[in-house]
Amino acid sequence: MVSHSSIEAEYRSMALITAKVYWLRMLFKELAIGLVHTPTIWCNNIGAIVLASNPVLHARTKHVEIDYYFIREKVCNNDVKVQHVSTIDQIADVFTKGQTAPTFSITHEQINVLSKPH
Repeated sequence: MVSHSSIEAEYRSMALITAKVYWLRMLFKELAIGLVHTPTIWCNNIGAIVLASNPVLHARTKHVEIDYYFIREKVCNNDVKVQHVSTIDQIADVFTKGQTAPTFSITHEQINVLSKPH
């Protein structure tokens, strides 16, 4: 699927992970395992977070299919939380984007990747 904007791409990703988190939540409920906290989905795109949290359909988001709007329902029902994570703190970027040497050093330490012993 081709996204028309970075907001749409991030929103689609949030919708997919929300479906998986909600499935796990229902599985835990069926197994009588309670959750202490509401699951949190972290996103570095503020526009996608606003789209997920705001119940008003924006005219500029008509190209996002209706089936992705279920994430709003899950946020409103407190089934999941959506929070911002700064690009600087986005440690998964080490797997998906080119990194400068200093950024790579910081990031690989954050995910506990150790240097090869000499």
